[in-house]
Amino acid sequence: MTGFERLKEQVKDQEDKALVQTVDYLLSREDMEQKYLNEEKTLEEMCSFIKNKAHKYMKNGWNYITNEVVYSWAIMYFSLPNSFLKIEKKNGIENKSKTQTSSKKENTKNNVVSLEKAKENMEKKKETAQLSLFGGVV
Repeated sequence: MTGFERLKEQVKDQEDKALVQTVDYLLSREDMEQKYLNEEKTLEEMCSFIKNKAHKYMKNGWNYITNEVVYSWAIMYFSLPNSFLKIEKKNGIENKSKTQTSSKKENTKNNVVSLEKAKENMEKKKETAQLSLFGGVV
């Protein structure tokens, strides 16, 4: 799988036009293809990173940021390591809640997941989570 294919797969079925436009820009950057293969980088985290950056520029509930600035933040996100950008893994093992950990233990025995739980997990993965760069309704 190439970096471009990975990005295209992540943006598939997304309805947020700003996100699709940003990914189209990222796909135009041939020099960045290898960086899109980085497993620690996802579009969901990119959206969070851009939202956090944009929030700093908000005044009276309004935010005027050009496409070029958003594109540069997206490039920054994929170019620099998460530790440098001070991004903590939201879905990492270290940040999982106790209920998630205990429910996982209940559903597994000797590292074997029940058939029902496996089917449920597969259905969840099939659903496309809608992402948004700037919040609001997608």
